This record gives sequence, structure tokens and C-alpha cells, in this order.
Amino acid sequence: MKILSVSTATNQLSVALNDGQKIIVEKNEQDQRNHSEHLDPMIDQILKDNNLSLKNIDRFAVAIGPGSYTGLRIGITTVKMFASILNKDVVGISTLEALAKSADTDGLIVAALDARNDNYFAGGYVTNENQVLQNVIPDGHYHIDDLISAINEYVEENDTKKVILLGNDLNTQNKFNELKTEYQFGNSDQNVLHAGLIGQLAENAPTVDPDELLPRYLRRTQAEVDWHKKTGKPYGSDSDYVEEV
Repeated sequence: MKILSVSTATNQLSVALNDGQKIIVEKNEQDQRNHSEHLDPMIDQILKDNNLSLKNIDRFAVAIGPGSYTGLRIGITTVKMFASILNKDVVGISTLEALAKSADTDGLIVAALDARNDNYFAGGYVTNENQVLQNVIPDGHYHIDDLISAINEYVEENDTKKVILLGNDLNTQNKFNELKTEYQFGNSDQNVLHAGLIGQLAENAPTVDPDELLPRYLRRTQAEVDWHKKTGKPYGSDSDYVEEV
């Protein structure tokens, strides 16, 4: 199964072509803010280099969040369009699950993205006996104190001896010293999103109708909050995937 995967969730742009679990090629651009300009040319180059066209792709996959509001929309809109026009499978993968996939450990994997002011988009994962990631601390928007509490609760209940923390700049957060077990930070390669890993997760993930592929922001945008305060109207049904903070 040929899978084309995309991540525009963070300031790194990543695109990959997989043949099932095998990553054929992955291209990455670091610290780019103009994903809308670079995504299509990157996809086009990968296809040309492998003598393929979009019609040869069996499944499209994308990181659906959390992450940059604008970035997520770019990637999701692109794969929705491809899947809809070509009548192909499409899969949405949690940004945090994709980040956790880069760690090979028998401990607890905590994937986190900075949400500012000591808040993080974070989730906890473990690899089960079938080598499948399980989400054991729900993906969510956490203040650092709540995240530490959630990790310590899991550690104590499951007698976990090791925690790996994945995500850029987590090593600047001193609060992790309050963890009640041994922990380590991911390396530079583990701390960024890789589209090839999204492709691996997508091979056995459930597909969705392209129209139902929505971003998972995990918190409301400031514009939504301001609109709600100004109008007093309830949030629309199209934002059911957003979690209030």
C-alpha cells in the first residue's frame, strides 16, 4: 500500500512516501512558516523522484492536531482535496501519537507541544505487546502542574520505571524534576514530527470520509472565544472536536 503522509502541524514541514511500514522517502524543512508555499512542490518532487502520480497513491494521511491552527488547516485541506477528487482513502493521525512513535522504549512516552504560559498539548503513550501505541494519558491541553500530576498518577498506578519526554525545548521546563521516576528527554530527531511515522501509523488506522476529516485543536481559538463572549451564542456543532480550557 502506497501512503503519502503530511505534517504541517508545527514549524517543521514533513512529507513522506511509504510502502506499508517501509518509509521510501521522507523530506523535511525545519523552521519554515510558509508551509502553504512549500507543501505542494515537496509532494510533487517526491512523486516525480519515484515515477509516481497522485493516482498511484492508495492512502493519504495527515497530522490532524494538536498544533498550529493555520498549519493544520493547510495539511488537512490538501489531503482532503486529494482524497476527495481521486476517491482515495484518507486517515487523520494524532500529532502527539506521531511524535510518540519516534521513541522505542518499554516505558511511558510523553509527547508534548508548547502551548505557552506553562501550558502544553500533551498525551502519554505506551507500546503494548503487539508493538502498537496505546494512548494512556489522553491527548489534551494541560497546565504543566496538571501534566506532572497525570504522569505521576500513571507512574504510580503502573509501577513505571522510565519516562521519555518528547518535544522541542521540554528540557527548559524545570517542573519535570517533580516526576516520581527516572526520566529522559528525546534527542533532536525524536523531538520533531516525521511524516514517515504518520504513514506507518496510517497503514492500520481507520479511514474517514474526507468531509469528516477535521483538525483536533484541543482548545478553542481566541477568535471563537471572543465571538462567543460578544454574541452570547453557543459554539456551533462544527466545533465539537474542540475542548474548552
